[in-house]
Amino acid sequence: MAQEYIDVSSGSYFYYTGSNAPAGGIHKLLTFKSLYHLYYSAFNTGSGLIETTSSYYNYVESSISSSRTMINSSPLTIPGEIVLFSIPRKYFGTNIEPGTVIISSSAANTVITDDGEGNLMSGSEHVGDVIYSHGQLIITQLPYITYFTQNPTPGISFSGNTDIKTAVYNIKVSDYELNHTLNPTAQSGSSILHIDEFGQEVTSSHPSASKFVQPSGVYANNVTGSAFQPYITTVGLYNDSDQLIAVGKLAQPLPKPADTELTIQIKLDV
Repeated sequence: MAQEYIDVSSGSYFYYTGSNAPAGGIHKLLTFKSLYHLYYSAFNTGSGLIETTSSYYNYVESSISSSRTMINSSPLTIPGEIVLFSIPRKYFGTNIEPGTVIISSSAANTVITDDGEGNLMSGSEHVGDVIYSHGQLIITQLPYITYFTQNPTPGISFSGNTDIKTAVYNIKVSDYELNHTLNPTAQSGSSILHIDEFGQEVTSSHPSASKFVQPSGVYANNVTGSAFQPYITTVGLYNDSDQLIAVGKLAQPLPKPADTELTIQIKLDV
């Protein structure tokens, strides 16, 4: 979890040099400008309302814009100094779940939570903003900036949200289909063969022998009666080229009815 203290005051404001370009290649000013461009530029700093004529697109996380822009009658602005906690997407997925952010610091004796509308709050005080879809926690108010500058490793907790897409396939089996088993053990006179790595039949003691069942093609007496029906245990999904692309296992064997149609539903998470 990356935390960056950004100071863009004084004469170094327009230069990517000195303290704004520390060792490691992180440009503080570039980070600051990016945050401003993405999240703050389309707000009127005088009224705190969104400027609809702005050419910038801001990620307003609130369903009611006024509730975010006018917390405690304060417009959504960005000062010359901020503290940024940037959470990698692999930790929060699609977005941070609104209302689940907690930032705590025992040294600063403070707990900050989000209100579910994009505002970071300490009690009733608005101290920063959270961009749920980008994993950005931005502290914008003193003395909280000072708190986290002096104590840069607070406890941060949140809940993530990851979408799982599910494909559903309905496989219809008619009453006259799949009424006989292809299991070679259900055939009378099936024989056991031992085959080596070259496809040649060998004895069972051969070091590379693999055992195969050779079906006879003749059903055993116990599976030829009208009362016998096979059980379905596995379903294969094939593409248009008859290539097997997925295999589904049923939770328990399913008897195949001979007098009614059967529908098997396969759900595939992708």
